[in-house]
Amino acid sequence: MGLSILARCTFMIQRLSLCLKFLTNMTIMSGMNSNIIGLLISFPFLALVIAVGIALKKWCAISSESMRKFIHIGVSNWWFLELWYFNTLTYALIGPITFIILNSLFTFREWGTALGLGDRKRNYGLIYFPVTLVILVVLQYNHLVSPLASTIGVLVMGYGDGLAALIGAKWGKREIPFNVSKKSYLGTLTMFIVSVVVVLVALIFFSDLSLAKLITVTVVVAFVSAVVEVLTPFGLDNLTVPLLATLLIEVLV
Repeated sequence: MGLSILARCTFMIQRLSLCLKFLTNMTIMSGMNSNIIGLLISFPFLALVIAVGIALKKWCAISSESMRKFIHIGVSNWWFLELWYFNTLTYALIGPITFIILNSLFTFREWGTALGLGDRKRNYGLIYFPVTLVILVVLQYNHLVSPLASTIGVLVMGYGDGLAALIGAKWGKREIPFNVSKKSYLGTLTMFIVSVVVVLVALIFFSDLSLAKLITVTVVVAFVSAVVEVLTPFGLDNLTVPLLATLLIEVLV
């Protein structure tokens, strides 16, 4: 049964990957504007993330929260498309704005109930994350933050918060006292470790910091991100964590 489920998901990914590769080759050969290519890839990519999340919930019986976080992690990878294909602000904003609209419909029109996403307060986080993407796109294109800083902010939130929630929900038995979001020690530790990896890899490859400063910046950003994620309730950490991580990188690097 497990192999059958894995095979189905793998087949879906392979089919869409081939379509994306074909689409990219065709548009490049035709000399199409890279922004258009980015749009043509973005929507199938987002559709794939959502489809795989729904498939995992249906076939693997994962929880609604796990599906929500799977989509959360997957959507964060859109940022690589933003960096690679988009060079015009208007085009770069189309994807995140569309996602805000769709997520809002799922939340306020209760379309998500059919998928088991009936907790409106939890679903607000699905709206806040693309809002953050819009803010960071605007800041980046107006040269108020660097691509490095905004990328770290997005990935700290995408990978860090997403994996922290998945691991914390599965194995985190002890909750941190007095935190409204009911985060576990294990989940927060996961957030810190993943944030360290994200920041460290990004700075090693895309900065020329000394070893001492590299370690200092990495630990500070990861620690602050983990603490803020614990202290921020109602899914608002999808705003506070990436924006603060971006600001810290911008100031410290």
